[in-house]
Amino acid sequence: MQYLLVEAWVARMSDGYDYARDTVSELGVPGTNDWYVAMNVAFWLSAVSVLIAGICSATLVRRRWAYLGLICAYSAGSVLVASVHAGEGSAHVLGAILAIGAGNAIAVLVGSTSPRCPRWYTASSVGLGVVGFAASGLLIAGPDLLEADLVGVDMVGVVERTAIYTFVGWEIITAVVLRSRASLSPGTP
Repeated sequence: MQYLLVEAWVARMSDGYDYARDTVSELGVPGTNDWYVAMNVAFWLSAVSVLIAGICSATLVRRRWAYLGLICAYSAGSVLVASVHAGEGSAHVLGAILAIGAGNAIAVLVGSTSPRCPRWYTASSVGLGVVGFAASGLLIAGPDLLEADLVGVDMVGVVERTAIYTFVGWEIITAVVLRSRASLSPGTP
């Protein structure tokens, strides 16, 4: 949740920033706005919080080692995105691919291997991951397809956010499900 709030704040404070056209990574580039450090801290916090939550929840997932591998890939990718800024080389792109790809893979893995979870949750998890992968495919396979002269509006920012927000949405519904299950357990405060 902090990620979305910081992104919204930094975007609001960035002159000329356009959610449809501009990527999230651009908010963390030094010199593009006065709040770029806040965006990079948000990327770092996302890496750390997902790593901690993943380690703490690994016993709840059937394919534990695959899950932990994806958690580590997501966190490493987020650290790269925060540390190597957009336009500074292929390490940033690798970080974005790791974070976005692993994030959506986590949603699919958990959704497809958690039979004790509510059906709506497992279906939502898989659905969000698949939509995230589809958006990622558009970004990787054809950024030129998203340019303004083809569709009338430059859509790179929208498609990138679709790939990212699917995982953020999954994190939120997962937190709700875990909290509601914990409140049903005996002895939970």
